[in-house]
Amino acid sequence: MTHVINQGMAMYWGTSRWSAMEIMEAYSVARQFNMIPPVCEQAEYHLFQREKVEVQLPELYHKIGVGAMTWSPLACGIISGKYGNGVPESSRASLKCYQWLKERIVSEEGRKQQNKLKDLSPIAERLGCTLPQLAVDFKKC
Repeated sequence: MTHVINQGMAMYWGTSRWSAMEIMEAYSVARQFNMIPPVCEQAEYHLFQREKVEVQLPELYHKIGVGAMTWSPLACGIISGKYGNGVPESSRASLKCYQWLKERIVSEEGRKQQNKLKDLSPIAERLGCTLPQLAVDFKKC
């Protein structure tokens, strides 16, 4: 990556879905060999996936300055509410290439998540917003 940056093909580089240990190792190796370390981690972050961004990445930020960019604020559509009654045929999760998402939705954990969303719906309604709006803005609540 140092070569790519030095050639002007990129300004920085980061990781995506790496563990904190892998990021720290990449940083250490880059420093050891006088190379450019990663500057950010792209991590999944939503109501059901919070630990990495809220616990692990702040520690990396304070130790080595690695920032975070997040993705999937609606948990691949799970928080949108469209999977509350199973997987509709017209949804992304019904496609063959998204079998992993369908399995995630119909799993026991997926059913627990849907129940949690049902519990959150009245709260969103009381706040005058939709469940997806609440999910994206939950840090301010």
